[in-house]
Amino acid sequence: MPSAPRLNLSSSRSDQSEKAATGSNAEPAAQPPQDADHALQARALQFMREILAKTENVGERFAEEARRMHYDEAPARNIRGVATPEDAHALMEEGINVMPLPVPAALKEPLQ
Repeated sequence: MPSAPRLNLSSSRSDQSEKAATGSNAEPAAQPPQDADHALQARALQFMREILAKTENVGERFAEEARRMHYDEAPARNIRGVATPEDAHALMEEGINVMPLPVPAALKEPLQ
């Protein structure tokens, strides 16, 4: 039975380095490492947590509260809430900037 110390892999390593040097590597591009995916996901969750911490949740009253702030009937502040697509479109037509922000369900509840 062959064992790892008895395998001669130096020739295959030199073949791979020659292919890389000449650019004749016919293998498909490698996928990014999973660590990069996890890091991106962690940054996105951190961003979402920061937004949730720095905004006031007005819930279903979002469109009403956004209009009150726009027309100086309420103090200006960062708010978030729920609006129908029709309400969001109407707010945009009035010149009120809104941005849809899908919040994962895991962030809505405290972590155990």
